[in-house]
Amino acid sequence: MTNLPRRRLLDIWKVLAARSARPGDEGPADAQDALYDTERLVCLLYPAMRMPALGFANPDTTGQDVLAALAPFGDHQAVPRVVTDICTAYFEAHTAADGRPLFTGGPLRTLDPATAPSSAQMGLETVESFSQAVTLCLSVMTFVREFERHVRSARTRERLDNLRRAASRRLTYAMTALRDSFVAATFPLGSDAARAVFATVFPGGEPDRRQVRALMDRLRPIRSGLHGLGARACGPPGLDDEDLLFSCGWTWGRARPADAPEPGRFADPVPSLYFTVAAMDGIVDLFSSRRTLLFGVLDDDQHALVQQLLARWELAQRFWSALARFGGTWPLQDIPWPGGDDRSDYPSLHVASIVIHNLMRQGGADEVPPDFELGTLVTVLSELAARGKITRRAGPDDPAVALHTPGVTTPLPGAELLGPPLGWAVTEFAPSLLKRTLQLAALTRVMEERDTLLALADRLTEHVWNRRLDTGPAAGLWDAPGRVYATSPPSPAGLSWHMTERVVEVLVVAGSGIAADLAPSPRLAAVAADMLREADHLLAQEMLTRSAHAPAVDVELQLVGAVLRRARNQADRRPAVAIALASEALRRLDALCAAREEASRGRV
Repeated sequence: MTNLPRRRLLDIWKVLAARSARPGDEGPADAQDALYDTERLVCLLYPAMRMPALGFANPDTTGQDVLAALAPFGDHQAVPRVVTDICTAYFEAHTAADGRPLFTGGPLRTLDPATAPSSAQMGLETVESFSQAVTLCLSVMTFVREFERHVRSARTRERLDNLRRAASRRLTYAMTALRDSFVAATFPLGSDAARAVFATVFPGGEPDRRQVRALMDRLRPIRSGLHGLGARACGPPGLDDEDLLFSCGWTWGRARPADAPEPGRFADPVPSLYFTVAAMDGIVDLFSSRRTLLFGVLDDDQHALVQQLLARWELAQRFWSALARFGGTWPLQDIPWPGGDDRSDYPSLHVASIVIHNLMRQGGADEVPPDFELGTLVTVLSELAARGKITRRAGPDDPAVALHTPGVTTPLPGAELLGPPLGWAVTEFAPSLLKRTLQLAALTRVMEERDTLLALADRLTEHVWNRRLDTGPAAGLWDAPGRVYATSPPSPAGLSWHMTERVVEVLVVAGSGIAADLAPSPRLAAVAADMLREADHLLAQEMLTRSAHAPAVDVELQLVGAVLRRARNQADRRPAVAIALASEALRRLDALCAAREEASRGRV
């Protein structure tokens, strides 16, 4: 995984481009399944936004391997124009007659297998769709901004301008909907909901008053932040009442107000772990890409929405991280994490994902996550891989196989207003676990933990790659769980852009991790500083003790000085490189010293 993300992304692009270039084979889906098309386009445009070396907006700098993968679109001049056509068709297909963007579709399931979703339920808009739309629209707007710099045709520039406006409208709608889907719930300390929280945080038994007060004190800053958003913005009143416990996060869709119904708002204001993680993954794209924030991609209203979403993102990740890491032994380590009706390992994976979001947010040079916290997460991810029968063999009728196929159904409370009780199929356990493993590997500074995580990533990658389709026009894409797990009845194989998009996210994370600098090791930095101090002193001594002018020696001393300057420049970011350079300088200085000593004895 760490060596081949670019090649594997291009392999996916080959299949995607071939399908998109065949009329009728991969055209836009009907308006009832906008998420299907969104995920398909994310597979193409998201890697180009996050990995500039894969970009194709500038015809003059597109890589040869990129052109080979996108050959069905044409040559280097044709590729960005064909992508423009595909994106334009997408926005036209998924915009209502009144100009409102459509966000329908997804793996909906009724909780009763004997029933089917109603037509009204098939038109529901979900946080998953909003989050994917944020990623796609940012990618499209970045592509347009780069491509238009190399276009002279007035007609093409007009089409790009129309595409930008369509993407911007959809982005604004998605960001606003994500804001409206964030909720907070309050409940008395003696309620069933509070007891469920206590059972999670205090697994040893009923907590005493002191323990409860410690938890409430830990959550007080988050409570204040939620109260600052306003009750109308995120949930019911009572957030300032310290006799009430609370939770926060994203529900599955735009939350239904308690005071008066509003069109398009059906979701009960109850946080969902799955949709909280889905929302956070999309929101992080708004502020993790410098090109998004600095290159004029967003307008003033969208910048304001970014700040509102960032505040909610911070509060949600801090809330769940506080619960997961409360006390001495983390509650997260006690797998499975209680998830209401979901008693699988998915809630543990979701909470671990939020904690990793929290640690990545702390990942600046002045606030590096503590090694012991990363070590705990290494243990949690390794255990999840074993429990999910990825690093261990699955037995006949093993219940853990259900994590992957047919997956776990996350309820959508409130959707029953439009039909039978409804749920959302969650099947991406393996790629989600792989993504978090790679993100954690990029944070750790302990070589043993990094090696453990990369070895786990290799096992997870093998599992994910074995699930590719091996026949038909979609061969090379996902998903064929039956190639890994034998189930009765056999697990169906078929193209899933949902699973394929998750794998693309993993590859982008792997590529970004390789491109980023590793966090410098404090131990190596200390060694580098000591070696540079000694080398500087020896160089000064050599220059001081030279009594005769020798051009060859002067050149050598100048070279040593240049090597040491380079080593000092690398010491903060790449201490191991600084050590190697300092070693070379010390070797040369020692050779000069030995030569001088030999000459003083008359042996030269």
